[in-house]
Amino acid sequence: MAKRDKKPGPIDRPKDIGAALFLELMMQMLAFFILLTSMAVIVEEKRIAALGSLAGTFSPLPYGANIADGKGPAMPARDIVKGSSAPKRTAKALTEVAKQLGEKSLHILPLANQTVRIRFPERIAFASGQVGLSHKSDRLMDALAKIFSLPDVIEIRIEGHTDDKPIRSSLYPSNWELSAARAMSVFRGLKERGVSPSRMIVAGMGDQHPIKGHPELNRRVEITLKFRPVTEHPEGAEHGKRDFRINQRAAVAAPSKGF
Repeated sequence: MAKRDKKPGPIDRPKDIGAALFLELMMQMLAFFILLTSMAVIVEEKRIAALGSLAGTFSPLPYGANIADGKGPAMPARDIVKGSSAPKRTAKALTEVAKQLGEKSLHILPLANQTVRIRFPERIAFASGQVGLSHKSDRLMDALAKIFSLPDVIEIRIEGHTDDKPIRSSLYPSNWELSAARAMSVFRGLKERGVSPSRMIVAGMGDQHPIKGHPELNRRVEITLKFRPVTEHPEGAEHGKRDFRINQRAAVAAPSKGF
């Protein structure tokens, strides 16, 4: 009969029990953090939203104000100036661009739900009968790209519009294709200037959305900006005006009257 192998003897106890326990603890913690790292997925939108929420809760400044005027990449908190917001700042900046370029037909339309719309006729960006951006639109596109790249802007919807006159072109069978091609030209122009394509949406609207009373604006481009939402509206009773003074406490307690 074959002899059975002898069972291995017991492992000697470590001389330093404390060091052995510490090593075992470190190994378990290392395994735990490796597991967390493998499961973690950092989503930029959630990170910034969480930082903004913390800023509004713990900031010593009113309404979680951000000294960087909301333009820094860290926290999209509110401005120190009460009533200022990303849509208002952007609309003001776009209005300044229109003044600098001398374009009175460049319309800036602040809308509800944290959005701003830019509307301009085709002659500003396109040559007659063309779908490619003209050279005279370079200054406008440079200025728009700079504003659209700010972290507050999370969505850029580019729409091409035409009038109801039938088009005669072998390249574009109808106004739908023409409006989509012009919207794509604006998309490419912004992308070449550094605007993230993941933020942009392109749509050809054809002649389905004319502007009543202004036929000269039917052949146009509209860009609608959507901004990062905020959790609170500090101004105006329509947003539920609150008195923040009721939550303030004195740094030193008042002395008691008796002992």
